[in-house]
Amino acid sequence: MKEIDIYSGRGGGDCSYHFQLGEAYFVNPHGNNGQFFATICSNTQPAADAGALISELRARRDGKPYASVYGVLRRTQQPYAWTISDGYDRPLPETTVELRSPNRTFSAQTDKNGVHRFYELPVDTYHFAATLPANLELAQTILSDPLPPITVPENACYQQDLDALPTGRIRGRVISPDGLPLKNADVALFRADRYKEADMGWWQYQDEEKGHFEFEHVSPGKYIVVFHNSNRSDPDMPYPRTFYPASPDLKSAMPITIEEGQQVLNADIHVTGGPATRALTVRVQWTDNPTPDDVFVSAQAADGSQTFAKKLSAGLFQIIVFRGVRYTIYAQQDCGLRWEGNIGTPIGRRETERIEVDGSDDRTPDVSLSLQDDTTCKPYQRQKTASVPN
Repeated sequence: MKEIDIYSGRGGGDCSYHFQLGEAYFVNPHGNNGQFFATICSNTQPAADAGALISELRARRDGKPYASVYGVLRRTQQPYAWTISDGYDRPLPETTVELRSPNRTFSAQTDKNGVHRFYELPVDTYHFAATLPANLELAQTILSDPLPPITVPENACYQQDLDALPTGRIRGRVISPDGLPLKNADVALFRADRYKEADMGWWQYQDEEKGHFEFEHVSPGKYIVVFHNSNRSDPDMPYPRTFYPASPDLKSAMPITIEEGQQVLNADIHVTGGPATRALTVRVQWTDNPTPDDVFVSAQAADGSQTFAKKLSAGLFQIIVFRGVRYTIYAQQDCGLRWEGNIGTPIGRRETERIEVDGSDDRTPDVSLSLQDDTTCKPYQRQKTASVPN
């Protein structure tokens, strides 16, 4: 048996594949000069998960018939550590899988390991379907878009694993004290026994257009739903952490229990309290006319925290500040990058004067800013360095 050395890093951001001692793996490395590397972006995986792939590779090696399209159909769940249900994921045996095109439909039955195989498929574009229990549906994890089609060329040997996700769903609104849905409210989902204040959870925004938040493909279990779990002081979201339905702490929160396929569509969270805020209009007069699109306005509080303005139109911004806090308000523009080969070095920034404002001073409803130093970077420099060279 020939031995080959496979290299992989151990850092958190180097895309390395972390092998476990004593485990067997299917390794799909890349390399040059006789050195081979395994990464998380390759098809390297535990041998126990690669049965279908290994079987097809051996069939091709031995000159036997091989599948045009194959893969594993699994019952699975959204891959968030805070909501994972141990033991939920498993292959689905004896299940009909179909490949459908406008002109024809092919079907296959999964084997005891949940593997589906389609042989001698004509060249065409196909959509997947499967005969699943009512509480499961073919879908993509994390993404909300439907399963994309596949195009099968001649002599294909195409691997497509399929995820059957639970149809459970939790939907609701974060309601402000004035009875309206909050814009851009962040909501997190935790299994009741895995909630932690310091963790992010399965995180969603309240959709501004739809006016609600939604967690799709929720597996059965008992859950905690919480608004603004970071509890970070933020003028744009001044309300404190609030648990469903209107609780300030975990002890008084009401868990939501999801059964197989159950959909809870009224999980509204009502928020109250929080420090008072006010809106401040900021007008920016730049040397360029009109004010460039990439100018941004920020307000820095005495404690060093910053909040950023919303652009209303060219040169006109609105920023939300806490009452009772003093802010330094200014506008900035990045000068871009200076390229040497493939390496870009920041040129710097240019900014307006800085103006101090008391968040409680209603006599100051707006602020006007203008560029003072126009020498840091000039428009022709920015245009010259705006794009990466080929």
